[in-house]
Amino acid sequence: MFINTEEIPVTFGAAELSSILGISRNKAYELIHTAGFPKYRIGRKIIISKKHFLEWMDRQFDESNRLY
Repeated sequence: MFINTEEIPVTFGAAELSSILGISRNKAYELIHTAGFPKYRIGRKIIISKKHFLEWMDRQFDESNRLY
């Protein structure tokens, strides 16, 4: 489990995503396959950029706050 964003690697995969968010690996793959999630595929390997992931997270919080 990561304590703060500085500990997150520059690029990471589904296993690290599940640890970052505290969710199962299956849920991490579900999230990765949702439209708009920032990922890059090399063959079967999925790479997530820390920068783009954090920007995506910020947008998710902004969008959820508009609902209330």
